[in-house]
Amino acid sequence: MAFKMKGFAAHDMFNPTTGKKVVAKTHAEHVALGARGYTHSPDDYSPLAKKPKGAPDWHDSDAPDAKGKFKSLSPNSLANWLIKTRKGNLSKIISSLNQQIVFNRKKKPSYAAKMKTVQNIVRKKLGKDKKKK
Repeated sequence: MAFKMKGFAAHDMFNPTTGKKVVAKTHAEHVALGARGYTHSPDDYSPLAKKPKGAPDWHDSDAPDAKGKFKSLSPNSLANWLIKTRKGNLSKIISSLNQQIVFNRKKKPSYAAKMKTVQNIVRKKLGKDKKKK
């Protein structure tokens, strides 16, 4: 039987690396969770709080939000929009498209294929055709 501290009320505590909620039912559980780094606020959750040593800091992109343009625009229009908004930076454009390809290649292969088409259009428009061996 757990010791009941006078005035203690069961409450939520949160894992700081996963954000997972756990209920501390007793004062002893509360103390044990606190010792393991659990906090009282889900806002303390940060997946970047314990990044690996040497990992780069997170930087948000300075490119504008696409707001559905990747899906709604034709490949040629999307290529033009990417060139304009990424100021012709081929690396930024290809990175954006690679992310879409990787995230969608299994569940939406036609969408991933569209992104590959856009990559080829961008390369051609910027005069950086991929060398074929």
